[in-house]
Amino acid sequence: MQVDETETLKGFDNLFSAGRFLIVLGLLIFISYPGLVLGTRTFCYHDAGLFSYPVAYYLRDSLRHGQWPLWNPYSYCGTPFLAQWNTLALYPLSLFYVIWPMPWSLNIFLLGHLLLGGLGMYKLAHHWFGTRLAASVAGLVFAWNGLSIHCLMWPCQTAGLAWMPWVVWLGGRAGKEGGRHIYWAALAGACQMLTGAPETILFTWLMVGVVYIFDFLKSPAGFWMGGGHLLWLVVLVSALSAVQLLPTLDLLSHGDRSSATGTGFWSLPPWGLANFFVPLFHSSPSLSGVFTQDEQQWTSSYYVGILPLALAAIAIWRAKSRHILLLAGIALAGILLALGDAGFVLNFLKRVAPFLGFIRFPVKFIVLTIFSLAMLAGAGMAWLQTQPKMTACGSLFQPALWIGLVIVALLMVACWFPFPSDVWSAVWPNALGRLAFLLAGLALLALLLKTQSPLARALVAFAFLLCLGLDICTHTPPQNPTVPPQAYSGYPPNMTRVPRLGESRAMLSPEMEAIMDNLVNPDLLQLYLGQRAELFSDCNLLNRIPIVGGFMTLHLAEEHKAAGLLQSKKATPGLAQFLGVSQMTSPQKLFEWKPQKNFMPWATVGQKPVFLDDDATLSALCSDGFVPRQIVYLPSHARGQITAEADSKARLLSSQVAASECVFKTSAERRTMLVMAQAWYHCWQATVDGTPVALYRANYGFQALEVPPGQHQVRLKYVDKAFEAGTFICFAGIVTWLVLMGRSMGR
Repeated sequence: MQVDETETLKGFDNLFSAGRFLIVLGLLIFISYPGLVLGTRTFCYHDAGLFSYPVAYYLRDSLRHGQWPLWNPYSYCGTPFLAQWNTLALYPLSLFYVIWPMPWSLNIFLLGHLLLGGLGMYKLAHHWFGTRLAASVAGLVFAWNGLSIHCLMWPCQTAGLAWMPWVVWLGGRAGKEGGRHIYWAALAGACQMLTGAPETILFTWLMVGVVYIFDFLKSPAGFWMGGGHLLWLVVLVSALSAVQLLPTLDLLSHGDRSSATGTGFWSLPPWGLANFFVPLFHSSPSLSGVFTQDEQQWTSSYYVGILPLALAAIAIWRAKSRHILLLAGIALAGILLALGDAGFVLNFLKRVAPFLGFIRFPVKFIVLTIFSLAMLAGAGMAWLQTQPKMTACGSLFQPALWIGLVIVALLMVACWFPFPSDVWSAVWPNALGRLAFLLAGLALLALLLKTQSPLARALVAFAFLLCLGLDICTHTPPQNPTVPPQAYSGYPPNMTRVPRLGESRAMLSPEMEAIMDNLVNPDLLQLYLGQRAELFSDCNLLNRIPIVGGFMTLHLAEEHKAAGLLQSKKATPGLAQFLGVSQMTSPQKLFEWKPQKNFMPWATVGQKPVFLDDDATLSALCSDGFVPRQIVYLPSHARGQITAEADSKARLLSSQVAASECVFKTSAERRTMLVMAQAWYHCWQATVDGTPVALYRANYGFQALEVPPGQHQVRLKYVDKAFEAGTFICFAGIVTWLVLMGRSMGR
């Protein structure tokens, strides 16, 4: 898809090096987030403070204490941590915020990945189009748009998007040229795989596959050889990232997420195309000032800029190459898929490829559209560079006219047919602002094409790039408001006694959970401090306080269902006592924790086993007959394996509970049960005096084992065999990569 440049443009085009492009992008980042760069502000809005920072903090704290964070005992009565696909536990660049002070280092990690993604798109576009100015346009559009800025609240998404153009560029070269390109592509692919952004990873490899097949439809020679190169690339990527892939796939097989998870929830609204032209069209503000669509709240914006739309239109209208038509088709497909049920395409594809059901929110398919529009904008600029002045200038008028008419039409619709939540005083300046950037940008383009002086042309071209970026800077109020870094300082909740690991847990009452889900405050700092005081979402990780609940993408199905009985208010007090709930929030009054009576420690001994099937166990947990100090419900299939009985004199002589290992000393007069109020997962293994014993699923989603009479040492240890196997495969993959790369470089 190379576009030849004319001889007269070569000297001028060389001014737009990758380094200068990064300076322009870095300047736009600093203009928008000076406090983040200088360390005086930090991201905190929404998932940035409720999920991303606490997870990064837990990872950093665990590694600094010399522990692999395989298990998180503080959330959901225990849940796998490393196996979650969005914790970045094994992503190499996470070491940056592990080593340097947080939250500054995490903010730089996020902003740095915008630069990484922009550079990757610059390389890809330069490879396809052959001009550096076109590459700068494509890189800027991809790295600096509404979606990329919104995704700064999610490190995994930002990192996954940053590696997307690198994998498409290097993967394409690997398929065609083989050799060392395979190994560089494998390194980029493994880095993206370790980010744990599954949808972005899927979209990336779809792009690699579609472009490869499309290229060889025209000239089939070498198709099978290139296919072999890509197959070897996939093997290498899988090997290098097996240390993350295998634990994640293992957790997925035991979790509550399946191909039936994805529904039409949070789809692009039917009128969502309008937001490519007027970002605030039919959007409503929160008290924090962030505008979102009511129909979906996965992203507050997917606006790529008004000038890139004009350049993309020029590419499709005038250039008309096969690859440009392919990119236009992918952009259209992304929109149709993002529409969910309204687009009709996704439901059909789910029947053909059920794995697409794992994508919970159809709006995520808009990533394909944004990627393609960035490339199309670069293609439009490349075409303009290679045309005579009169032809190029004449091509600017018609797209500008049509886009301007669309903006005016949308402004009239917003005025005459407003939604109840629309803010007209925000919409009309927003629309006129896009018109202003459209006119200013096209004027700069026309001046660029007509100017003869190399210095003047260079200044105009850089002004055009800044115009592209400033359009994004002003297209909506701040999408990720920031707060002083003191938001993450120590703020212990107002409790008479703070729960500790192995002793007890805190819990939000169902009523307060509903209040916190909808809590708003125009003062973002005070809002977040209130969320921390309530231990909402994952804020408990900042104080290392165990809770019943939390927020993770993948849940252990049994524990989630059993603990969910408390939130649905179906369970009797016995379940909360069993889970060790010593502090519970007031149902109505904010920031008030009430001590609970009769709560049990995590580990108890002496219960009588009662055998029930799963449905009967769930019903029993909701009945007054559940007395957790006296009985424990075990699966009916374990009836013939267990001979334990009740022992009222059984005692725990000592109890040591850590993240991945628990050690107890028991004393009993007869063979009885030790019950642990920790989520059951097959990676936990039990020994009594060093001898392996069976660990059973107790009370539907927790742990229990038999202990013999007398005094014994019981040890529960988290042993992730998938992680161990993945580590071995990853090590073998690294050695193979080094050997093959060394040979390739030697040639």
